[in-house]
Amino acid sequence: MSGQRLKDAALPLFAEQGYEGTALSEIAKAVGIKTPSIYAHFASKEALFLEIYRDVMRHELLMLEEVVQEKHATMETELRAFFYKVTDFGVNPQVKRFFQRAIFFPPQSLAKQMREEMMTYEAMTSKSIGAILGKKLGAAQKEKWVFLFYCLLDGLSLEHETYSQEDFAKRRDAAWEALAALL
Repeated sequence: MSGQRLKDAALPLFAEQGYEGTALSEIAKAVGIKTPSIYAHFASKEALFLEIYRDVMRHELLMLEEVVQEKHATMETELRAFFYKVTDFGVNPQVKRFFQRAIFFPPQSLAKQMREEMMTYEAMTSKSIGAILGKKLGAAQKEKWVFLFYCLLDGLSLEHETYSQEDFAKRRDAAWEALAALL
């Protein structure tokens, strides 16, 4: 039994049921062990959740770095690729859902710590976006664009759960058009 197997079993449970709705006994059952065996790998349910949270943030940052490393003809095509990569909720849906729940509904006992870590993640993401935007926009315009990007991202992450794929695609396209108009 490995800690990674426990995280692999816990992620979809946390994604679907949330932190409070997931019992360690469910995670143990999913990997075929007794609940106390989890403590050989993680000090607590909080520790397991935080490690998954950090893994997911690293995964998201690596995914975004792939876009930055790609060759793009223009700043707009690079930003468009970045935007569509971030808002592709069909890729790794359990990872995306876990991340959404963790950000919007963090466990109370971990909320402050998770928000601090989220600020670090957002700063790293903003740096990537800023590096792309810096080629054309001034500091004030860049800051406004990044703020709007995050507002649209947050809204789209919720809308993905609400609307059909077709309606979501229209809304995502409209969101991108609004962002592109600011370039």
